[in-house]
Parts: sequence; C-alpha cells; structure tokens
Amino acid sequence: MDWNILFITFGILFLGELGDKTQLVVFNLTLEHEKSYKVGMGATLGFAIIVSLGVIIGMFIAQLVDLSIITLLSGILFFVIGLFELPKIKKLYHERQEKKMNNKIIDNGSGKKDTNEVLTSKLSKLKNNAYFAGFLFIFIMELGDKTQLLTISLTSRFSSPLEVWIGSFLALITLAWMGVFLGAIIAKKVPKLYLAIISTTIFISIGSITIITYFI
Repeated sequence: MDWNILFITFGILFLGELGDKTQLVVFNLTLEHEKSYKVGMGATLGFAIIVSLGVIIGMFIAQLVDLSIITLLSGILFFVIGLFELPKIKKLYHERQEKKMNNKIIDNGSGKKDTNEVLTSKLSKLKNNAYFAGFLFIFIMELGDKTQLLTISLTSRFSSPLEVWIGSFLALITLAWMGVFLGAIIAKKVPKLYLAIISTTIFISIGSITIITYFI
C-alpha cells in the first residue's frame, strides 16, 4: 500500500470539503433528529457508495452522464425541501406563542410526530428516518459533486484505487462526524423554533447557491 497516495488523497478531500455544503447538510440533519449517530451512520454509508462509484467508474462517468445536470437537479431539490419546511416554522412559532399566553409547558422533546406536520409535505417523510435521511441527502449532494470528481481524478492520476478509496472515505466520514457531534451539542441548547429556522435557511441557501453556480 502506498501511504503517500493515501495521505495526499485524505488531505485534498478533507480540505476541499471542510465547511462545505455537505458538512452543513449533516449538521443540519443532526439538528432535526434526537439520535444524531443515526444520521452519521447513514451519511457514512452514503459516502462509501459515492467514493466507490468514483473509484470504479473513474473518468468514464464524464462520458455517460452530464454532471452539471445532476448538480442543477440536486440544487432544485434542496431549495424545494427548504420551502416545504416553512410551514414547520410557522407551526413552531404558534406553539411558542401559545405557550407564552397560556403559561403551559409544552414538551418539545417527547419524540412524538405531529400528524399535521407529516401531512404538510411528502418530502418531510424522507427526513423522519435518520438513517435514510443521512444516506439519501449525502448521496444526492455528492453524486456528480466535486467530491466525486476529485475521487475520479485522483484514481485516474495515481492508478491506485485502494489508496484513493481509503483516503477519500476517511476524509469524508471524519468531516461528517464532526458535523454530527457539533449538531448534537447545539440541538440540546437551542429551542426547536430556532433550529427549524436554521435548518430551513441552510437548505434554501444550499439550493440557491447550487442553482446560481450552475448558470454562472
């Protein structure tokens, strides 16, 4: 095993994704699920598949799929998800106001799902399962993104698929779990209304930036 290639790959992917939208998505999902480790496990699986696709397909993927179209579609998806989260903010705001007026204690940490919230949007169902949410969002975000492109490029350059796979995978899951732990800490200290606002803002921002970048 060529350790130099492994460490080079790790460094490039780690620095390339540090603070990027992928890490923000993991952080964002962690805010919405009580058991944050499930999000991390789902994200880990998503990264494993994405990195594997990059290594296996290599440079041939550029000839089979228009990666710019995939990027545009992922941006639209995140923007739409953010819009569908707006009713949740309204609901939490009214609950907060009602709590102040009636001086009643509302247990926001009971873990029970509100039926109206689920019916608000079919997209919200994708986020109810932490494992599935972590996997799906990471898979969508990274399919055709710079992470996969870097993996493809490094594989074709070094001709060392195993080292590139290990380096890429370790870099991405390190970033993912950093987002998980940070999100878990914040989720315990910040009211759900504010978490919902942060969550929606992140999704809409990521979607908007991705769409704008496509047309620039």
